[in-house]
Parts: sequence; C-alpha cells; structure tokens
Amino acid sequence: MSEDLREEVAALRAEVAALRAQLGTTGMRLGPRPETPEDVKKRTALLIDAVARTAADRLIDAVPNVEPVDRSNRCTTSGKPIADDHREIDPATGMQKDYIVLCADERAKGFVRPYRDSYKHLTCGAVTTMGRSLSETYARDPSFYSGTFCATCRAHFLLTEFVWTADGIQVGL
Repeated sequence: MSEDLREEVAALRAEVAALRAQLGTTGMRLGPRPETPEDVKKRTALLIDAVARTAADRLIDAVPNVEPVDRSNRCTTSGKPIADDHREIDPATGMQKDYIVLCADERAKGFVRPYRDSYKHLTCGAVTTMGRSLSETYARDPSFYSGTFCATCRAHFLLTEFVWTADGIQVGL
C-alpha cells in the first residue's frame, strides 16, 4: 500500500472514531432524519392525490359520451353579467363578490362526474357546502376551477386541499 493511501485510510479511521465518540456523548443517530409533521402532511397529500386520480380514472371510464364543455358559456351565481370586480372579497364572509359558473343550459348537457355539493378542507377538517350552480359546474367540468372556498377558514385555497365528502376524491378530479 502506498504511503498516500495509508495516510488517507488513517485520516478516515480518525474521522470514524471521532463520529463514534460524538454519537456516544450526544445521543445522535445515523440514518435518515425522523419525519416532521410537514413531511407527513406532504406524503399524505400525495397519497390522497394518487388514490383520487385512480378513482377519477374509473369514473371517467364509466361516463357515457357527453357533449364537450363550452367554457365560453359562462355566467355568475347571482345572475348578473360577469364583471371585472367579481373576485372582490367581502370582508365579512371572505367570499368573492360573485362566482363564475357554467350557465344552466351548458350544465344541462350532462355531467362527467357525480353531483356533489360538500367537500372537506384537509387542513382544518371542516366541511363546506356549495350552491347548486357551483356543484353542477364541478359535475359538468371538474377542472373548471383551480381553487375553492373554505367556509371555516373564510379563505380560498387550491383544490388539492379539498376532498368530496361523498367519496373522498380530491375536488377538481
């Protein structure tokens, strides 16, 4: 063995001995760090998403041929014309001034998902119930929205934070 290699091996042995001594005095452990609550939350969300996508794929296979969605056929939940200020938040409720939905004649063309009107916020555990036009819009075009409202948190969040109470599938799938 060359002298350089002997010195390198001796240095490595010294480092290992120092680590072993440190482990004995500090209680540190080698290996992966324990999961944090945030790690568990992320892993759980990924699992829920995977299960929801599988369930959604089964639903898609079971859906009869439905006319494609015309996303330009939109109106508001209040029946008023769509205005630039519809996203304005009411400070008393946390809800938008108005919500855009697919118009009734578009929703009447058929649903690609079951009608569901209640969902659970995975962060706080609360259930929110929507009105009929919003629920039918989700049933007609599940990806119409990118987020939804939690009545308990009084704020809007991404759909990945919600599951339908009827079947546990992620909202928007």
